[in-house]
Amino acid sequence: MRIVISADIEGTSGLIRDREIGYPKHASGDVEANPDYLQARKWLTEDINAAVAGAREAGATSFVVHDSHGTNYRNIVMDELDPEVEYVGGRPIIFYDYDDLQTGQYDAAFLVGMHARGGQKGLISHVLSWPLLREVRINGQPVGESQVTIALAGYYGIPTVLITGDDVICNEVKGWAKGQIETAVVKQSISRYAGHVLPLEKARQVIHEAAFQAVRRLKDTPPGRFEAPTQLEVELTDREIARTISWMPQVEYDGNCTVGYSDTDFLKVYKALCAMFWIATSAINP
Repeated sequence: MRIVISADIEGTSGLIRDREIGYPKHASGDVEANPDYLQARKWLTEDINAAVAGAREAGATSFVVHDSHGTNYRNIVMDELDPEVEYVGGRPIIFYDYDDLQTGQYDAAFLVGMHARGGQKGLISHVLSWPLLREVRINGQPVGESQVTIALAGYYGIPTVLITGDDVICNEVKGWAKGQIETAVVKQSISRYAGHVLPLEKARQVIHEAAFQAVRRLKDTPPGRFEAPTQLEVELTDREIARTISWMPQVEYDGNCTVGYSDTDFLKVYKALCAMFWIATSAINP
């Protein structure tokens, strides 16, 4: 049984501050000189190891982790990662590298270290880039990175069976998936900027048990998907950026701050979202 893991960092056990995710940069200008971020990388790696250990006990035999935080970071500490876990990283990886999903022959997906969508009280909540992207909606409903990731895996027939993070993202995704996903709540959100975290050892136990149960329930968990045709709407905070995005073929524009794209093929919708993100975060924007 082969499992692919998408690893973000905001939902990592113990993490509560934006300095710990690599932003803002250390005073030296080098993000990797930030001691808080260096510590958070270790916490993320241990969360992944706990998920792998639980899944292995339930019968999983092969693991690949996708380093999905930022667009050019190595967030996972390779020397401390379970020695049997393969690694996919580099620039850029958003959610998953979909070519690997197509060829990897995976039986299930895990989401480790996830965060709530923008506008929620979840710790460090955002979608891709806050505050440039105010809200992302699919088929009229606000969604976060987790739902898009689950749907991308589902596009290739891969069920997502586990998510780890704070109570807000776990409840959000469990509701969206109609309860058909195991959750590992490692901290409670007080606000976007404060949280109540479990002791690290206890948090890893929670992840371990949830991963074990997720693999045991695999046959009862269908791939997550959005209904087709899939309508994407992205609300930005800057009208000029929205207007620039509207120059893309087939992109709809409300004349203000919202752009849209629709297709029966979810992979095209996913690629459109990624392109909108790159335009929004381009260095040539005012």
